[in-house]
Order: sequence, then C-alpha cells, then structure tokens
Amino acid sequence: AAFVAPALLAFVALIALGYFAARGLLEDELGRHLSDVAASAAANLNGGLVARFEPDNTRTHENLLRRLERVADQAGARRVFLATLDGRSIADTHADAPPPGEPDRALAEDRFELEQVAAGQRAASVLYTGTDGVRYKRGFAPVVFEEQVVGVLGVEASSAGYSALDGLRNYSLGLGILALMALALVVAWFGRALTAPLGRLVDAASRIGAGDLDAPVPEVGRATEVALLARTMDEMRAALRQRDRELQLMLGGIAHEVRNPLGGMSLFVGLLDEDLADRPAERELLGRVKNELGQLTKIVEEFLLYARQAPIERAPLDLPALAAEVSACAELPVVFEGPAPTGDAALAGDPGQLRRALLNLARNAAQAGATRVRLVPVTGGLQVIDDGPGVSVAAAEHIFDAFYTTKEKGTGLGLALCRRIAAAHGGALTLDNPGEPGARFTLRFDG
Repeated sequence: AAFVAPALLAFVALIALGYFAARGLLEDELGRHLSDVAASAAANLNGGLVARFEPDNTRTHENLLRRLERVADQAGARRVFLATLDGRSIADTHADAPPPGEPDRALAEDRFELEQVAAGQRAASVLYTGTDGVRYKRGFAPVVFEEQVVGVLGVEASSAGYSALDGLRNYSLGLGILALMALALVVAWFGRALTAPLGRLVDAASRIGAGDLDAPVPEVGRATEVALLARTMDEMRAALRQRDRELQLMLGGIAHEVRNPLGGMSLFVGLLDEDLADRPAERELLGRVKNELGQLTKIVEEFLLYARQAPIERAPLDLPALAAEVSACAELPVVFEGPAPTGDAALAGDPGQLRRALLNLARNAAQAGATRVRLVPVTGGLQVIDDGPGVSVAAAEHIFDAFYTTKEKGTGLGLALCRRIAAAHGGALTLDNPGEPGARFTLRFDG
C-alpha cells in the first residue's frame, strides 16, 4: 500500500497533466484556426453592406447569407454568422438563428471576445458543450469598412479532435489501471517474499527471548540482508546458549562445592549436639548454628534448581490433587477453586516443575503475611490469589529479576525460577494487581 498508493497518485496526476496539456493545445489551435477562417471570410466580405445593413433589407440579408453559407461549406463549420458589435444578428447560417436586427443570445457569454473584436483584434471563445452533447468553439474577426470596425464575423465548429483525445484518456487510464494491478501483484509477491522470512525471524527471536536457546534460527531465503540477519541471530543464540551453559555449570559447581562442606558441618553439629546434652546454654548457641546451616542449605538448593534446566515433560494435570500436594508442603492452606477444566479445555504441563513453581508462590505469600492461597483455573493456566498485603508498585517492577529480594534472608531466585518454569512451558508469569492488597499472579503454561 505504501508503494502502490503513491504510484497510483503519481500516475493519475501524470495522466491528468497530459490530458489537460493536450486539451489546452488542441483548444488553442482550434481557436486560431476558426479565427483565421473568420478573418479570411471578413476580408472577402463587402464591409459597406454590413455598415449600411438594415433589418428590413431582405435583398442585402440574402446576399450576405449566401456568402456565409459558402464559407460554412468550405470550412466545414456548424455555423457562420454576422452580428453588430452590440450583439444583434445581421445574418446567420444556423437553422435557429434569430431574425435580423434581434439580439443574438448565443453571444451573451462572449462579451469579452466582442470587446476584443471591437478593438480590431481576432478572438476565440472558450470551449463549451452544446445541447447535443458536442463540444463547440467560436472564432471571431472584425469586419472593417473605411478603417472602422462595423461588425463581427463568427465561425462556430465542433471539436472533433476531442473525441480522439477522450478516447486516448480512457485508453491511458485503462492501461494504467492494468499496469498498477500488475505492479500491485508484483509488490505483493515481493512483500510476501520479504515479510515471510522476517516473520520466521520474529518467531525465532521470540523463542530466544523466552529462553529457548536450543532450536537453531531457520534458513530464511536468499535475500542477502535477511540471510545475514538470520546468521547473525543464530550466532547470537549460540553465544547466549554457551554463556548460559557456562553460567549453569558455574552455579552448579559452586553450589555443589558448598553443599559438601555444609553436609559435613551438619554432621559434626549433630554429633556435637549429642555431646552437649547436659549443657543447655551451649546447645542453644549450637541450635543457632544449626538454623544458619539449614538456611545455607536451602539457598544452595535454590541455586541448584535455578541452574538446572530439566526438559519439560507434559502430562494432563489433576489440579485438585496438585493443590493438595502444594498445601501439604506450604506453611498455609492452598485451596483449589474448581471446577477443573476437562476435555479440550483440560490443562497439561510438567507436574513436578509446576508443583515447584506453585510452592514457591505459596511460600512467598506465607512469608508476606497471607493466611490462605486460592488456585483458580483460567484459560491456559492458573491464577494464584492470596489474602496478604500485596506487592507494592515499586517492588513489582523487579520481583521477577534474579537475586532481587525484599527479605533479610532471601536469595531472590524464587519468582525468577517460577517465571523460568512458565517460559519453559511456552507461557508466562505475571502480577496482575501491583499496589493492591491480595497479590494475584497468573501462571500461564498451556497453549
């Protein structure tokens, strides 16, 4: 549309410009021809007859009319007429001509031309359309007697060339429409050839943005620029995949190296706890150490979960049972509010990973002060709604960022892991009501 519309406007403007230019030239040429014919006839006319003409002089009128009829036959004119400078008829070859001495109404619109004739100049009227639908034009010349303009001789003829000009215009318009239709088809074909590869690149970019770094960017055609863009995107994907793997290995290695000493420390703390059975003060301090070790172990496990990206194994979900499993592990009741979707609307996903995501959301709600979490099925996923104080607008901007936390002992990986699980399912995790009480998360993972 952006290409064809300006081309159409330019073509129509060009056709109109050519048509009006040709029409102007044709009209000027016809006016010069008719005024030349009128001037030639006026030169061969007895000016004295015109100067001395009286309306009741039938013999003079017939004499002048015969001469005008000869001019009309020779020139192929529709009408040749003589009139006074004030527009009264003297002689006229037209069948509906006014009687001699009467005003010629047809000359009422040619006052400017009559003034030119009165000044001794030739003139031509504008082109007009008669009652028969044919275009006509008049040429005027002065009739001179004893160096005085005593009348005006006019020649009126049709513009036969305009029919050919109109035909040329219609032919040009038709040819132009066909050319523009062909151009539109060519543009549509080229546009499709360009946008289809770009659409595939958009899909590939969306997959990369969602975290799918394994599928290579597809070949997208022969266009050099688009193919170069596809290769560059695939190189970027490969680089991101390599960096992501290195990050996973690093996080996994760090967590593994930290977890082994933590296991040994937990073992020794347990043994020491038995040796201090009769020393309550020391056991209290040892209990604090044990709690800190437990917290460190939990952090290491979250690092490991975040670093590992297990493949998704979809299966039909039993949502009430899933809610019961999450409720058994969370610090507050998790209630499913059905009915559970069935048939084509039934939800499918990886039960283990979705259980982990829902458990993280339930534990976050409990730590924020909520007393109850509801799971409500929606199209393609679940809404997780709690009765806590909600999430502030400022915190809502960063809660899904890795390592962002508002807790004193949080890692900031819980919600980031939940969002990663949703993205791995081809879905998303969103907070629907920032700044309002009762946080409402939507976890989409199916379709």
